[in-house]
Amino acid sequence: MSSYKLIYFNGKGRAETARFMFAVAKQEYEDKRVSGDEWAEVKKSLLFGQVPVLEVDGVQLTQSCAINRFLAKRLNLYGNDDMEAAKIDQVCEALVDLGIVLRDCLHEQDEDRKKMLHKKLLETQAPRHFAGLVKLLDANGGDGFFVGNKVSLADLDAASYFLDMVTRVPDLKLNEPKLVAHLERMKAIPELADWLKKRPESPF
Repeated sequence: MSSYKLIYFNGKGRAETARFMFAVAKQEYEDKRVSGDEWAEVKKSLLFGQVPVLEVDGVQLTQSCAINRFLAKRLNLYGNDDMEAAKIDQVCEALVDLGIVLRDCLHEQDEDRKKMLHKKLLETQAPRHFAGLVKLLDANGGDGFFVGNKVSLADLDAASYFLDMVTRVPDLKLNEPKLVAHLERMKAIPELADWLKKRPESPF
């Protein structure tokens, strides 16, 4: 039986999808949340000096997408065959693209450029990404999962983005009814609902 230790800050961010998978799979793990006081020392021990990091039986894995795919395979959340795995990747990579746009909008310091990025996000980029994700849902029936007939990494990654990351950008609304309904289905999974109730409060 492998042991898992997820290392991140006290935040949701790039680690929350992994936490969602651990919850749904009922897999025990250590949720190590590094404080500001600890960070300088912890950073020295990390492969690239950054988080998230997943330790599996003491072996470090870094990069959130690699961590998520590894866990999805281990926890039976990566589809039933290579085509389903590729379709799951397709959803996750679309979410990465959206996340980059969100990050740029959140962290831009120049006020004029920030307003421009914000306007572009609301008017073109977010609607394009949302519409594409609706098409992927529709291609799989529209009222269940993104891929196949059971919950996967794609569904949990989307839930993490829509529940936490999208809401960090002022005025950005998840205004596609099918995506809203999908999020509600994910939140209704008993194990995930339990995690959402008990997870620590965090600033991001």
